[in-house]
Order: sequence, then C-alpha cells, then structure tokens
Amino acid sequence: MATNTFRHRSAPAVPKAPKKAGLFERINTWISNRFNLGDSLPTETLKRIVWLGILCIFYIYMQHSYEAFIKKIEKSRSDMEEKRAEYISQKSRYMFASKQSEIAKKLTDKGLEENITPPNKIVVKE
Repeated sequence: MATNTFRHRSAPAVPKAPKKAGLFERINTWISNRFNLGDSLPTETLKRIVWLGILCIFYIYMQHSYEAFIKKIEKSRSDMEEKRAEYISQKSRYMFASKQSEIAKKLTDKGLEENITPPNKIVVKE
C-alpha cells in the first residue's frame, strides 16, 4: 500500500469581501425596520409584491389611455356630424342659387335681361 504523505498548501486565501446586499434585500430591511415586523419578509415575497405593484400601475395606465381614446373618438364623431350638417346646408344653398330663375333675378339687378327670342340658325350655301 501507498504511504500517506503531507500535502503542501499554498498561502492562505484572502477572504472575500461580504456580498453587497441587493435592491430587494435593502428594501426588505427598510420595510422590516420601518414597520417593526420583527422577522424580515422573504425576498421572494417582496419581489412578488413589487411585481404586482408594477402590474397594477400598468393596468391603471391602460385604463386612462383607453378612456382618453374613447373621448377622442367621441369628439371626432361630433365634429364629423357638425361638418356633415354644414356641408348639406351649403350644398342646398348652392343648388338654390344655381337655379335659372335665381340667376335671372341677380342679373336683372345688374341691368342684364333674359333673352326671350330663340337664336337664328345661319345656313351657308355653297
């Protein structure tokens, strides 16, 4: 059998600096100290609470965005109805003003009269 030998070790390893506490650990200790919870909350629970908070804020944002969009649609619809009514009234005024009797009335004020006699046909003989 082989004999036991002494293993030579290198210089002792330098101890590593303690790991810095992460964001959730800091928040966890702050909440525990602030509200005197005694035992600190598990970090996983705190992560879930923060995630739910973010989801709630996103949901509220989407609701506000949706309501603003609906208001914009209603405003556009009312503007469109207003412009449609204005178009119809303008078109009816134009159709009325373009009648031959209305044009004749306007031109008699300026001194022009409607021609009553029909035009003569000119025939050229070759």
